[in-house]
Amino acid sequence: MKIKIPAVGLCLLLLALILSSCQIRQSIRPFPVKTLDLISEQELMAESQPIIPDPISQAPCAYMWASQPLPQISREFENLLNQADLKDIQVFAEAYGENCVTEEGEIVRFAAMQTDIHTVVPVQSLNNPTEMGDIAGRLLGVILEVPLSALPGLQPGYIGIQFSSNEGEVLNLWFKREKAEQLLQAGINGEKLLDELQKK
Repeated sequence: MKIKIPAVGLCLLLLALILSSCQIRQSIRPFPVKTLDLISEQELMAESQPIIPDPISQAPCAYMWASQPLPQISREFENLLNQADLKDIQVFAEAYGENCVTEEGEIVRFAAMQTDIHTVVPVQSLNNPTEMGDIAGRLLGVILEVPLSALPGLQPGYIGIQFSSNEGEVLNLWFKREKAEQLLQAGINGEKLLDELQKK
């Protein structure tokens, strides 16, 4: 004996099956997964390393002007000068900025503003300004080859050249890096360069 299902009932039955199928598929659809190639290196570091608060660095402090030596950078400048056949020149690089000091006098951090370069150049006499200017030009050419982005601090620092003679005489020059760049770009050298570097 065959069961007769009215056309309307058959349509309702098919519709119910389709709806239930959609609900099942939606319930088992997996959560979206963030693939490794879409995760940045910063996110991986943040996810793999727990964030540990540093109570010392958060301590209230007052800022005070300060300098910190940069021995590695000093050695790199010295190597560059030796390669340029500018030997026996002493180089001392230091970062100038601010120490953050607590009420107890403890330094909790240092913020570098710029890098200053000090040099000591031995010469036979201070009575030969042309020779001293030529040495200064070659010295500055090497120093300025190092970009600011490779040095601590965001702003250009100062450059110091101390000429020291065999007779114990000393000539100290102290000027901004920007000034040295302008003079070299203008092609100034020799005695005129020495004169310009002495101007405040």
